[in-house]
Amino acid sequence: MDLQSMSVPDKYKKMGNFQDYYTGKKKAPVFTIFIGGNHEASNYLEELKHGGFVAPNIYYMGRTSVMWYKGLRIGGLSGVYWKKDFMDLAPTSYRFPYDRYTIRSIYHYRKDDYLKLYLLEKSNKMVMISHDWPEGIYDNGDVKKLLKKKPFFKEDIKNHCLGSPFNMELLKVIQPNFWFSAHLHVRFVATVDWDERFNSRETDSKKRVGSTQVSVESTKKACVNRSEASNDEIVLDMDLENDHCDKAKKEEAQITNDDEITRNMDTETSSDKKSKHLSDNSSTMITSGSTKFLALDKCLPKRNFLEVLDIELTDKDHLSTRDQKSPLYYDEEYVSSLKVVEKHKMKLNELLYEDLLSPPANFAEELITLKEYYLKEFQSLSGSEYEALFKVPLKSFVRTASVNEKEFKTFINPQTEAFMEKFLK
Repeated sequence: MDLQSMSVPDKYKKMGNFQDYYTGKKKAPVFTIFIGGNHEASNYLEELKHGGFVAPNIYYMGRTSVMWYKGLRIGGLSGVYWKKDFMDLAPTSYRFPYDRYTIRSIYHYRKDDYLKLYLLEKSNKMVMISHDWPEGIYDNGDVKKLLKKKPFFKEDIKNHCLGSPFNMELLKVIQPNFWFSAHLHVRFVATVDWDERFNSRETDSKKRVGSTQVSVESTKKACVNRSEASNDEIVLDMDLENDHCDKAKKEEAQITNDDEITRNMDTETSSDKKSKHLSDNSSTMITSGSTKFLALDKCLPKRNFLEVLDIELTDKDHLSTRDQKSPLYYDEEYVSSLKVVEKHKMKLNELLYEDLLSPPANFAEELITLKEYYLKEFQSLSGSEYEALFKVPLKSFVRTASVNEKEFKTFINPQTEAFMEKFLK
């Protein structure tokens, strides 16, 4: 059933080793937190749309979330940006079996997903994770080196559609310590230094009406659909699509695997040196007033797909640091934002595309005021009450389907029910 819910060509659909982790035959040796991309078993991830354990020791963040783990605050946005679907609210459920459109659209994040993160306060001491890149992040790194590896990105960069404009808006709003992405199958580093050019959003929470606008017109220009030729990887026509450009033209770029993995370290630029500590397999990274961006390549031989980083904790005194048996917590500000967006879902349909990049002042003020109301309620809880509400038990995983399940049906996950009972009733 999982394979029939994945957005991949039929010839590539085969079971991997995840079932061993699902059944308990294997256990992840390191606690793992992840977001979804565009080639997942969407039926299972939708079962946990608010997050939960997909297997022992492997935690999925849901469609969007902010979590605490051992004193580190981690925000995540699953899926990819697709303009045609973005303006629709995320459906509450999907009918089985999925048709072709659902399989290709279920992983597209929507405006309500985005707003749950947009309402967060600036936090330079947290980590953000997304699958696709913030559009324009390439301007803060070595774009020449990027184009040497991926020359067919040139037209997308020219037309401002290599990535998501809404991810860039979240980057400007939250200004996290680190932002990690994937999707474009190339390692890329960048550093965004925050100054007055980016900090146009008011600090007074009741006056926050949006940050520097991403050019809406730029997203209406033509992008290029690309296809790669490589003899050691699965090449999918939907891997690198950027459909948020209304008009599409095709340009095929044939590059060899040797060209793609070539890395001339002798010609390191000043931009590379500025972010060189990102390339070390083990490094300590301390930043102030900047965001370090890192995207990695596909998990294949001779590709840059794994790096180990030491990151300063967000809060050494957070409850998630006090008990090794209880290191995972929901974030109270995110939950407050979630409650606000869920309450105002119908009003979101009145907003235009441009309004989501910079929401109208009265609407933004209404959302912020209600978010702060919920947040104050959470912060007034006693220590035991707070722990009972926000702590995520590490043994929450429940097998909802058998490994050999053939029937297409909706499985009710107790983890989702427990989350909704706590926060959305």
